[in-house]
Amino acid sequence: MDGITRIESVIYYDVWLDATLFPFPKMKVKVNERSSDFLAVTNLHRRNGIARVTEYTSGIGESAEAALRDLLERFVADGRKHRPTAGYTEEDFEWSDYEDF
Repeated sequence: MDGITRIESVIYYDVWLDATLFPFPKMKVKVNERSSDFLAVTNLHRRNGIARVTEYTSGIGESAEAALRDLLERFVADGRKHRPTAGYTEEDFEWSDYEDF
């Protein structure tokens, strides 16, 4: 198509989080269809508890649902593994830029 360089298939999900684990009620997930699979990413990212650098989690699958499940399982497992003794605060996370979602 003249003037168009690429069209991407994207699916968005609102994901409600467990309030006993995360300090936010909801995050967004974006799933992109790629040439041979699907990639899922969140708009909420955990900061490393020591270095305070942002750590990103993604999921991959043969379908959008598989990529979403892979991402959410990794996100929750990572959250449980690195949860501070006193629990997370908002400062332990970083949001993606609004225009990315």
